[in-house]
This record gives sequence, structure tokens and C-alpha cells, in this order.
Amino acid sequence: MTDTIFRNARVRTVDDGFSVAESFAVHGDRITAVGSEREVAAGAAAGARIIDLRGATVLPGFIDTHAHAVHRALAALAVPSLVGAGSVAEIARRIGAAAQRSAPGAWIAATSIGTPPDHFDLPEGLAERRWPTRHDLDAAAPDNPVLIPTPAYWPHPAILNSAALAALGIDRDTADADGIRFERDGTGAPTGLVHGLHFYNGRAPLFGRMMRLLPRPSAPARQAAIAAELAANVAAGITTSYEGHVNMATDDLRALHEAGALPGRVFASYEVPVGHPDPAAWLDSVADARGAGTGDDVLRVAGVTVSMEAPVQFGGALMHRPYRDAHGRLTNGTMALDVDALVELGRLAAARDVRLNVLAAGDLACARTVDALSTVDKEFSLAGRHWIVQHFPHPTPDQIDRLVAMGVAAQTYAGTDYGKGAATYVDGLGGELWRDLVPLRWWLDGGAVIAQGSDGAHAEAMWQLWQTLRRVDGRTGRSLLTPAKTVTRPEAVRTWTVNGAILLDAADRLGSLEPGRLADFMVLDADPLTCPVDEIRDITVTGTVVGGVTVHGDLG
Repeated sequence: MTDTIFRNARVRTVDDGFSVAESFAVHGDRITAVGSEREVAAGAAAGARIIDLRGATVLPGFIDTHAHAVHRALAALAVPSLVGAGSVAEIARRIGAAAQRSAPGAWIAATSIGTPPDHFDLPEGLAERRWPTRHDLDAAAPDNPVLIPTPAYWPHPAILNSAALAALGIDRDTADADGIRFERDGTGAPTGLVHGLHFYNGRAPLFGRMMRLLPRPSAPARQAAIAAELAANVAAGITTSYEGHVNMATDDLRALHEAGALPGRVFASYEVPVGHPDPAAWLDSVADARGAGTGDDVLRVAGVTVSMEAPVQFGGALMHRPYRDAHGRLTNGTMALDVDALVELGRLAAARDVRLNVLAAGDLACARTVDALSTVDKEFSLAGRHWIVQHFPHPTPDQIDRLVAMGVAAQTYAGTDYGKGAATYVDGLGGELWRDLVPLRWWLDGGAVIAQGSDGAHAEAMWQLWQTLRRVDGRTGRSLLTPAKTVTRPEAVRTWTVNGAILLDAADRLGSLEPGRLADFMVLDADPLTCPVDEIRDITVTGTVVGGVTVHGDLG
């Protein structure tokens, strides 16, 4: 196998000293040498292939520790797409075109309205400045049930036409219940706009009934969509994705791996079915996730994840103080799992050597999670088990100290300031909590292993690096940066590289450009460590290499 030497580059190795090299060599899927051009050339085998990077900057591939590529893929399968539809008329036209291609009675499940992932400025951004109603959809598709779903990132209403309302048994006498609210016209009849009909409210019987009626994409369609989303990640500099939350596609991921069709690396966990009557039996059923898990460095399944509550913008995050959700209603949020149940789940997981991920969104949920893990730690010692808390946007310094002492790593996301922003954290929560939201400075100063994830939004390496440094509110353009959120550029890069590798128990082979590491890297047309901060998001990934193979761009 021929060596490949990459030369004439600014190689940001992200090693312990964050050193910069001129060149590096790759043999097979591993980096074999890093250093000056003379040093690397001297150690290379005769006949080595030389690639001149012409002064480009090289960084390790980013590790997205909360990727949701699977969710994005499945959402993209919806037909018709309403992305870019700027009016109710255009939405109706696209629904009508889909109806013409559909058999009478077949469900039409479109994408959400607006531009993903943020879905800002709705419904005001539509020409009519209002949502479509069942009447608009009825005119376009009178013979087919139609669903326009709530997007994953903001609680816009789901919209149903008359056929869909009838199929679900909804009429003027249907009462609001189970967190679901129907908008009604002056006569009391439902308009088709339904709040709370989304997967964060998945226990509502109406939601379950609707999901059973909707067609499920075929396995080949799902797998093609997942491969496409992972390829988009790779093209944007994300070479490893952690599908560690609500991953329902393990079989599809394995099928892609067996076919050699995974564009990047994927680590995955199973989602704990909260409310399962026998958690011990369920954990026994996922024995392949024990210890280091099963698979290889392209696809590895390890551990399980439990979600404590729904997102704050949906009114689900458990907070100490009441707050207003996106509709202005006061709530404290709710927990899907109480502390005793989380402790018991932790005991069962520890006894079976199953790594546990716990996702918490509210400040009270964070506090209760740390208390529960502390109880488990006293009985089993969590050191060396690679347990993870996910999101955790509202930790206190004391909670960080306790997690570090237990050996629990953390995943979080600076992008929440962009997508939820002041509308949620300033106007909704009130007070000063926004100042300490995702406090990367606290995590780093506390000695925590803190890695970042996109949460399925803006899965682009340079955009995420820019947002980590600027903390911009996407609706207003205002920076929400505070001392608790402020990090240096090298620190920001580490939260997307080496820290992600540590979190995934892969620090010996991922996260940096050093001899012995897997050759996963991106080539950039500018240096994000030295250019003006606001230019970082516009840096182009001109090439991406995974395991020594160029998977994006043409590096020569």
C-alpha cells in the first residue's frame, strides 16, 4: 500500500500543544508522520504519492456528538417538500400536485413549512401572513388526508385537512386533551391547526393514532436518505456523527455499513423506552450495547440514552421557576422519568456494564440528574464507565464539579442560542438564566470533558465553530455572548474534536492529527484560528478525508 504525503499546508494538529505542522503522511487509514516537510519526506517509503495542498489549512474532522442525521434524513423523505414555499397559495399548489400523484384516500405527509432547521418568521413570513387552514388544504386535496407536521425545532402547529381530521376522529365536539389543543373558528369547528401533535408529546393517544395511519418509508428509501445526510455532514467537515439520542435506525445503519455505504463514521446508542414495564428485560435485549459495544470504527453501537423531558421551547423542560412557552403559557415543564426511576435505571445499566446517556434540558432536570447519578456512583462507581450527560444547558459550577468527580462526560450545544435565542431564553424564561446558558467557560474551567453537537441544526463544521465563538441569536442577529460562554478558538476547536473523541471512548484514534490516529481531516480555504471571527462561518471545506480516503472534494 502506497504512502500518501500531504505537503505545503498549515496543519492544525489539535495535539496537546495545539502544534502546527507543514506536512503529514498517511498509510492506509492511519496517519504515520506529522512534522516539517523535510521530516515527513525523510520517513516516507519510496514511491510515495505527494499531494500539494497549496497552503491550505488542515483540521481534524469534527465530531458531532449530537448529530440527529437520522432524523434529518427521515424528515427529508416527506413529500411534498414545502421548503421555500413563501405563500399559502404555493403550499396549496404543492399539496395539490402531490394529490394528483396519489391514490384517493392515501395520506399526504408533507415537510414542515419554512426553511429548516430554524423555521424562523412564521407565519408572518408567508405572503398571506397566516397559516394555511383545512379549507386551503381541502381545495388542493379533497380526497386525501393531509398532514403538515410541526417542525422539530419550534412548536408551530401541525395542520390537517378535513379528511385527516375525519380519519383521526376529530370534530367540533373533540375536546382539548393530553397536551393537544385545537384551534377553532367562530362556530367552534376545528380550523385544522393543532398544537401539541408532535413527537415530543408522543404519549398522547391522538399522536400514536396518527403515526399508525401514516405510511412508513421503505428500508431502501430510509437508507438512501440517511447516507445522503451523512454525506452532507462529511462535505461540511463533520467526519464522525454520534446518533446518541432517539436513534431508531440501528438496523438501517448496519445495512449501510454492510454495503460499504456509510460516508463517515457513526457511533450510536439505543433509546430507552421510557415507561417500559420491565426496564431490566429491555436492557437485556440490547446486550450488543454492553461495554465497548459492537461494531468497528466505521459503525459502533454502544450504550443507551434516556431523555428526561421535552425541549424548553415546547414547554417541556423542567425548570425551578415557571416560564412561558412559545405560546405564552406558564409552565414548569415535566419529567418523563422521576429521580427514583432514573436511579433504578442507572443501577440496572451499571450492573450490566451498559454506558448510560442522560439527556436533560431544564435547570431542575439537570439538578435531579446529577443527584441521581451521584446515588448510582456511590453503589457502583461511575469512573471509567464513559457515562454521558447530554445537552445540559443549565449546569451550576457545583454540578460540573460533581460530574467531573464521578468521571461523567458532557455533551452540549452552543447552537441553542441561535435557534431558540432570546425568544426562549430571555423572553420566555425571564431573569438572567440566558447569561449562563451552555456555559462552556464553566465546563472547561471545571476540568470537564465537554464536547459539542449540532442537535441536527446547521451540521456544518465552520458554522458551528463560528457560533461557539459568537453565540448569535438567529432571529435578531444579536450576540448573546457572556463571560460564562466565552472560549478561545483552540478551546472551541477541541470541543468539536478531541473532546468528542474522549466522550466516545475513541481518544486513541480520533480527534487529532497525530501518528497512529485515523486519517480523518478536512481541508479549508482559510484558517479559522487566525481569520476575523465573523469570516469563519464562510470558510469552505474544499476536501474531506475519512480513513485516508477522499470522500469530498478533489485533493489531487
